[in-house]
Parts: sequence; structure tokens; C-alpha cells
Amino acid sequence: MTESPLIGHNYLKPPENEKIPVVVLDFRKMYACWLPGLRSTLYFDEEPKTDELKRIREIVLLEVFSVDSKYIIELMPEDFEHFKTAYSLFSTYGGELYFYRRKEGRRMKKYFDFKPKPPSKTDIKQYKLEKLL
Repeated sequence: MTESPLIGHNYLKPPENEKIPVVVLDFRKMYACWLPGLRSTLYFDEEPKTDELKRIREIVLLEVFSVDSKYIIELMPEDFEHFKTAYSLFSTYGGELYFYRRKEGRRMKKYFDFKPKPPSKTDIKQYKLEKLL
């Protein structure tokens, strides 16, 4: 177990269906636990072995920068698969990566959307070497 666990704060929670552009800084697999006395979520690199912590689950912690500050997004494994698809398109083609949430049943599901950059509209002039010399 890590000596000083990461304490969860500064979550990115946009209103439903509002797309927020994000820049991914880092992501890593961790264990999330609820500490009732502190009333906060703690994140560990290894699974904690204590009875004080509740709702221990394996998650992917995504650190992003959006508009004005650095945020964290907690992703479940199925959300992370959706993120990997959008991120692979982003890393291949460039453009922008958007994060949004949508209500499904009683829960807000996390989604990522990829928007490719528009093609550049520069005119390419063709010259024959004979005319240049």
C-alpha cells in the first residue's frame, strides 16, 4: 500500500450532454475506497487490507486539463474501453477530445467523443522546375 494515498477532489462533472474539451495528462489503474470518517474517496496503487474503508473497487484514474484547471475523472473498466477507442482516434488523427456525461437509468455514464481537426485550406501551387530556373 502506498504511504500517502491520493485523496479525491476536483472532479470534472459537466451537466448532462454538455461536451467539455479535455487534454489527457495521465491515466493509471488504482483502487478507489470510501473513507467514512474523512467523507472522501482515497486512491491506492495496491488493494488496501483494512476494514475501515468501504466500497473498494478497481478503477482507472484519468487526470485531465480542461478549460481552466486540472481535474480527475474516475473511470470504471467499461468506461475506460470507450475512452481507449476515442483516445486512439485522437492520437492517430489529431483534433479534439471531448468529455460528457449522459444519464442512463439512475446513473450518469461517462463518454468521450473525438472531433477530427478540419482539413487545412491552403492552396498548393505547382511549379515546374524549368520555369523557376
